[in-house]
Amino acid sequence: MGKSVIISGYYGFDNSGDDAILKAIVKDLRETDSKIEISAFSNNPKSTEAVYGIKAYKRLNIFQVFKGISSSDMLISGGGSLLQDVTSTRSILYYLALINIAKMLNKAVVVYANGIGPINKKINRTLTKKVLNKVDLITLRDSNSKMTLEEIGVRVKMLVTSDPVFTLEPSSRSQVDKIFEEEGIPLDKPLIGISVRKWKNSKNLVDVVAKAIQYIDSSYDVRTVLIPMHYPEDLEISVEIAHKSNSPNCYVIRNKYGVEDIMGIIKRLELIVAMRLHSLIYAATQAVPVIGLVYDPKVDGLLEMLDIDAKCDAEKMELVELCSLIEQVWKNKERIKSSLNDKKEEFREKALDNVKMAIEILRSR
Repeated sequence: MGKSVIISGYYGFDNSGDDAILKAIVKDLRETDSKIEISAFSNNPKSTEAVYGIKAYKRLNIFQVFKGISSSDMLISGGGSLLQDVTSTRSILYYLALINIAKMLNKAVVVYANGIGPINKKINRTLTKKVLNKVDLITLRDSNSKMTLEEIGVRVKMLVTSDPVFTLEPSSRSQVDKIFEEEGIPLDKPLIGISVRKWKNSKNLVDVVAKAIQYIDSSYDVRTVLIPMHYPEDLEISVEIAHKSNSPNCYVIRNKYGVEDIMGIIKRLELIVAMRLHSLIYAATQAVPVIGLVYDPKVDGLLEMLDIDAKCDAEKMELVELCSLIEQVWKNKERIKSSLNDKKEEFREKALDNVKMAIEILRSR
């Protein structure tokens, strides 16, 4: 019997970014040591087992939580923005509780390529410090997260690596061609992608992006494709934008696809205007020029690491600002592609450092 690992994260919610994180961690663990037994906590264990070929436990069932952790040698607190209290305090308490249970049961714990913060409440900062100072290793996907933990008072070994998703590969060109055909999207012109989510001041977001699509129509001989990352909420706002744009050249990816398929779709774009972190990461892995719509510090942190200054505030975005960025990136897209091509291999190597260090700890126990 090999060693066993259980992974926690925001899994089983039909969010492409979080699904990609789990897919990458499972793939990297298996490629490094095929004997490792892998399981995960999920909102939808049956689906997770079917998609990833691992055992899955119900994430909010306390008996399943104890069973999953007690039968494993290591808890990996999987990538993503798990430790933050912007969405709710409940989220940060859940992930800290899993870590605490694992240490009570004398298991190894690795916080794996996390994005940390913001953590605003004093009690949450205190609890984070107390719990994380018990873990074996912390790897982080950006330097801002490391600064946040240092300010809180976390003193265990911390390293800045990169998001696990940088190790994934897209679906084949022929598979992506089939998707475009099924979606009724012609490939006779270049494609510009847009990927947004509902957020504060969504009415302004919808209005500005819809008018930006009209600007794209009048300025470039291209088609626009709206790409949802989280179902159904991203699909709803995407359809709303497409309808409001009233553009004959605007299409929406309406069906739900796997991580590699969405990556493959993004690979076919000339550029993408993107809001969710992993839509930006997918683009970076395929060297597709991006314009970031910043709604969270994690998006700003990624753009900074990629040396990308084409960004605007998702809440206060203005049409002239967004159209100017589209024009700027379009004119410089070849230079931007070249820069991203240079960086993606560096980020891939850093992402593989996560699994190498985790397995070293696992083997040492």
